[in-house]
Amino acid sequence: MSERIPCINPRCRRTFADDGKSSEIICGKCFRTLPEATRKQHRRYWRKIHKWERRITRTGDELNIFRMRAVRDTLSMRLNMHWDTCIKPFFLAPEKPAGLDAFFEEVGF
Repeated sequence: MSERIPCINPRCRRTFADDGKSSEIICGKCFRTLPEATRKQHRRYWRKIHKWERRITRTGDELNIFRMRAVRDTLSMRLNMHWDTCIKPFFLAPEKPAGLDAFFEEVGF
């Protein structure tokens, strides 16, 4: 049996085949539950990264390739930071139970 990677949403039961490239993944259904602005920003980073990948494969100048890889790596770093700061906390933040303890915490007791 092959290794499976679970969706980052702890309430989701979906798993994906382990391709060896990533250790965390989000399923399409859970991705669609994110706020629209977060989804658009994530897609925007992916589009920019793929645009630079295409440019790198088309050019032959080594100096330009070096500069383009630096831009692509910066975008990849921003995508990873967006994943860690916006997408993962959305699913991993514990929900506060409705009750007396949550009320006291909200009031400041």
